Amino acid sequence: KDVIMQDFPAEIFLQRPKIVQSLLSLLKLAFGDGKHRLALQSVSCLQQLCMYLRNRLNFHRDPGFFSNKHDTVSQNSSLSYCHEARGTHHSQNPSPGSSSPRPSVVGRTGQRPRGDGQDWDAASSSGSSSHAHVNSRISVHSPLDMGHIDLPELETEDTLELQFQQLSLPQFCVSILESAVPLLRTGSRQVIIRVLELLTEDMTLIGEAISTDIWDDSSLFGIDMKEKLLLVLGALGETMCYHKSSISLEQPEVMLVHHRMAFISISLFAVRLLQTLLPVEKASEFLSEPMSTALFLLSLDMPISLEYPNIHEAVVAYLEQLNSENYSIYKRTAEAVYSIECTCNFLSDIGKEGEKNLLELVELADQALRSFSYHQHFPLIKEIISICSKIWKSAQASPLLQGESQKVLLHMLSHPLPRVKAETYHCCLEITKECLGVHNVTKPVSSLCNGIHFLLHPKVLYEISVFGIQEPESEVNTAAKAILLYLLQGRLMMTALTWNKFIESLCPVIPILQGYADTEDPLGNCILLLSKASSDTEEMLPCTTRLKSMLRLLLVKKPSVRSLALKLLAFHLTSEEGADTKRPLIDARVLSRVTDLFIGKKPIELRLDDRRELVIKLETVEKVYEIFTSDDVDLVLRKSAAEQLAVIMQGCRMFGTTMPHTLEEGFMW
Repeated sequence: KDVIMQDFPAEIFLQRPKIVQSLLSLLKLAFGDGKHRLALQSVSCLQQLCMYLRNRLNFHRDPGFFSNKHDTVSQNSSLSYCHEARGTHHSQNPSPGSSSPRPSVVGRTGQRPRGDGQDWDAASSSGSSSHAHVNSRISVHSPLDMGHIDLPELETEDTLELQFQQLSLPQFCVSILESAVPLLRTGSRQVIIRVLELLTEDMTLIGEAISTDIWDDSSLFGIDMKEKLLLVLGALGETMCYHKSSISLEQPEVMLVHHRMAFISISLFAVRLLQTLLPVEKASEFLSEPMSTALFLLSLDMPISLEYPNIHEAVVAYLEQLNSENYSIYKRTAEAVYSIECTCNFLSDIGKEGEKNLLELVELADQALRSFSYHQHFPLIKEIISICSKIWKSAQASPLLQGESQKVLLHMLSHPLPRVKAETYHCCLEITKECLGVHNVTKPVSSLCNGIHFLLHPKVLYEISVFGIQEPESEVNTAAKAILLYLLQGRLMMTALTWNKFIESLCPVIPILQGYADTEDPLGNCILLLSKASSDTEEMLPCTTRLKSMLRLLLVKKPSVRSLALKLLAFHLTSEEGADTKRPLIDARVLSRVTDLFIGKKPIELRLDDRRELVIKLETVEKVYEIFTSDDVDLVLRKSAAEQLAVIMQGCRMFGTTMPHTLEEGFMW
């Protein structure tokens, strides 16, 4: 590392790969007792070689732009050597007294010159020092030059054999991956850190040397590279799963920290390697099960997703392509986590003093309900109901805010969890009691009844009337009946504006409520009172709506309700304006039988009419046929007639009917 790698261009070690292969073989010593230091030295050498190869790539890519400053790249200057080589011409066999481009180290008292193929850093030397170097090269002879005369001439190396032995840059990069990735499962923290540093340098070279088109390469070289890369990616996935599964509370804290840090570091490297090598759309075609499992575990790691959002997005993109089931689990988990986070934010904002952003609170409440089955924090329900009541209490509230809060309320009233639904109805009942209870007789009405405005909407009343009362849970249906009873009996506790708003919202729901009409039940009796009217009291419902409700009560199963409905109907007909001028006159004997008007004594079985008769008249078909066969009619009309006849014949075949015999003969002709 300190001598040879600084005396030769880095690519020499790929052209003569024995040293590289030896270094790679030394990495296996990391698993042996007491020999991991040698493996670490090998890792350091390979890391430095990767850095030198990167520098050489930068130099060959643009020699004029490549910087030779130490703080930018390194102390080595290929550019200075290039300029020196251009300025000095050397013979093929330099004499001992000539100025050799490769200086001798014999007699050198200063620092050994370093470089990636050059001998002296001419750019960093002054003019006098350069002159001293030249004199030194003249006076001190290289032992290689001296030995060149004594040693016998070496045999010419086989060029073709050397070409087969040398490593290409992609092969070198993949070889490092194959040899270094297994070391990530060692228990040594130092080994894992040093190996990851090596792999990071190697990944930089991979980005330069291997294109994503390798996955479409069908050559022998491409196939071999793909197989090796897939094995490496599979090994990375297994290593990630190994460190993740090794994290348990039974282990000492030191080991917990070790495996956690290893899992995070290896995961970051693995995802970046995937981004460098494999396009997302090809993940399902090439990635193996271990990597898919590792990415799934990584997608559920909240700290990593918060600290490295870009990495998390890449993991989710790959997971979506690899395994739809795991991706679905991730999506549901992410939604639940986000919902719990919204729950915490909602409760935190509610507890703060000062003016609150109600729209933001409603949005947080909507999200918080989605994870209620996980946290089951029931005080949250009361806070949400209070927010809804507060929003509808204000006359200046925007329709958007009221609509969003109503969606949240309806979601809670119809929540699939019975306990949530029961708590919601209970909170609504408590607010109704607080606003309309008899204990508020001495208080100003207008300041109290506005709190129930969030219930005075057809959608909310429909939900309570249809599903709340019919709920099997007694806690829910009892609360629903109590809410309706308080509203129907609370006219004296409401302002005229609130009562009119209630009646207006109740009108679309009256047909449903009349199904619970009963003379003996408190709620049913209040529903019957909606249809009553007298000259002394103000009518509750509009005239037309009240008349419809009376007629609808004649369909109720209970005879007592139908009898009351008949009395209400007779009173309405006799007391309405201009009743004495209407004909026919009301006959009491006929009117007494109206109670059973809609009650059938014998059930009638309904059957569909399945008779197959020809709907099209025969005369019409004959007229169309005459147009089709006439020579005097325009060709366009005849063509239209033919199309109509075709449709008629298709209809006959579809319904199993037959055409008249004369028309069939004409068609055949």
